[in-house]
Amino acid sequence: MVSSGPAWCRCLLAGLGLCAALAASGQIVVTDNGGGNVGLYTSGGAVINANLITGLGTPFQVAFSNTGSFYILDMAGTIGEYAANGTPINAALITGLSTPSAFAVAPDGSLFIANNGGVIGHYSAAGAVINASLITANGMPRGLVIDSSGNLYVSSYSSVAEYSSAGTLLNSSLITMSGNTYGMAIDASNHLFVVDPNNHVVGEYTTTGTVINATFANLGAGIPFFVTTDASGNVYIGNNSLGTIQQYSPGGTLLNANFITGLTNSGGFAFMPVPEPGTWALLAVGLAGLGLRRHRRRN
Repeated sequence: MVSSGPAWCRCLLAGLGLCAALAASGQIVVTDNGGGNVGLYTSGGAVINANLITGLGTPFQVAFSNTGSFYILDMAGTIGEYAANGTPINAALITGLSTPSAFAVAPDGSLFIANNGGVIGHYSAAGAVINASLITANGMPRGLVIDSSGNLYVSSYSSVAEYSSAGTLLNSSLITMSGNTYGMAIDASNHLFVVDPNNHVVGEYTTTGTVINATFANLGAGIPFFVTTDASGNVYIGNNSLGTIQQYSPGGTLLNANFITGLTNSGGFAFMPVPEPGTWALLAVGLAGLGLRRHRRRN
């Protein structure tokens, strides 16, 4: 299931499982809540395994941990954690959630989880409760992203609110839209992309609420729900009316209307993080040490 990354990494470390996440970097994980499954695709949109994970209730959103694994939010009330190749690490990492609707991973690796009742809880990366009701009365959240400083942005009804990582309300109407807000994404430049399914558009904003382009993408008759970005700044939008994911340039030019097709009812999707050059350097140092140790043992 891992089809990219240096061959030496795959060959030497496959048995130890130390480089699965690095080798899979740039691939995209897609939840298909209509089919109850999670698929894996290349960075170019080709199918690797459309049924990487099956048998879920209503997989709705996906987010990556700081260690290369990924979490799946199932609207049945759970969040599971999986390795980059789809192997369960803990399919019931967090259970007993009431109508979970959105979540995000913070810079420190902890999770913030919103539900349909407007409550946002805070959990450790291991699934332990930090504060099950950190934020309350936030309408009906559908999108939740976190910027590089740890502030939270929550879409609900026709607005986006901003909170500190401690749950303090900073701005209840940072962004307002004429239609309903839904999924959101934030790129490396801390630009927010907000989906408005009622008006069939995705808008681009700064984290201070300034409009960059209120109609970054207009899907016409298409109905968008979720959005994400890749390491190059390209933007990907799920068109639920067609069962597709569309690809746009950082400037909003449509690059591929059929980047991924054949989805029953696309939920959220996300790209596996691409390692920094320093990560490969550290891995090379580790490999050198491992090789030296094995050489010494043989001699």
